[in-house]
Amino acid sequence: MKTSLVGLACVLGLMAAIPARAADDGKDVLGRVVPVGKGRPALVLYANRGTREVLRDHAFQFAYSLRQEHPVVVVHVDLRDIPGLFKGTARKEIRKSYAESLDEMRQLFREHGESPPADLDASFFMVADSDGSPHQGLGMEKGFHQAQAQVVSATGQELARGPFPSAAAKMGQAMAAAGAPSVASAATHR
Repeated sequence: MKTSLVGLACVLGLMAAIPARAADDGKDVLGRVVPVGKGRPALVLYANRGTREVLRDHAFQFAYSLRQEHPVVVVHVDLRDIPGLFKGTARKEIRKSYAESLDEMRQLFREHGESPPADLDASFFMVADSDGSPHQGLGMEKGFHQAQAQVVSATGQELARGPFPSAAAKMGQAMAAAGAPSVASAATHR
């Protein structure tokens, strides 16, 4: 009896883990498809629970400084260091953080005497990465201590990458270049 209960608990634990991993495939914590490379430049930030304070301290102002480029902003949160039983709770916290972040961005616009963009919530995505594959793809080991930033063109090409916030100036320059019309398209609009 005791062995079968342990076996049942293991099976239920595995079943709970399977949908969490499948939910990561190109969708944010609200179930929306993340539109990187779909017509707008993107700022992609890679973080974990150890680097969230760095994002809170710097990411809002940085994203605000890029407002003229009208980027999609995506925060990938690495959950590899969260035990499986707590990943559901972590996802709920990320959804809560998403809502709080939107409120803080709106407040930042108001503090600068501007109206927040009507599509702010459709331009901001938070992704809970259960297996950390986007982070691993950038060479970030489990439990990393430095957030990373990446600028991606409107067509999905990586333009710049570096540690955040120390490479913010480089990211800003790459984003400005991504928003500038190409020589070919400028010539066709004359």
